[in-house]
Amino acid sequence: MANISTDIKNNPTEAFRYILVGNIIDKHYHGEDKEIKSGTKQFRAGAKVYLLPEYGGMGHENMPVYGLPRKRWKKIQIVIRSVMIKNVRVKKTFDPKLIEKISNNHFYSYFDNDEAGLNSFADSMNRNNKEIVE
Repeated sequence: MANISTDIKNNPTEAFRYILVGNIIDKHYHGEDKEIKSGTKQFRAGAKVYLLPEYGGMGHENMPVYGLPRKRWKKIQIVIRSVMIKNVRVKKTFDPKLIEKISNNHFYSYFDNDEAGLNSFADSMNRNNKEIVE
């Protein structure tokens, strides 16, 4: 595995990468009794998560995300349902740890740092969340 900091020094065009970023939804129905919950078990409502879509499945129903959880100070990577993510957008990242995750991800290698292609995917993701709008 290549050292990312050395790669950035040797190839200045790789100083940043585009990544999909989203937020966890606020209020949604949960369970048979349709109880209203805020956020998910792992993430608080509105938490910023970085999307690492690896395997599509049936329209990306489940998606690996990387973010700061409710009860820890260290970021985690878990798989959550994609309907729990809202406000998906494309951002630049300069974080070497995220650049390494993107470099090892087949989804991002398909787009090859193409902002327009990632924006079209983000638009499709924004059409299907389960947030309750009052």
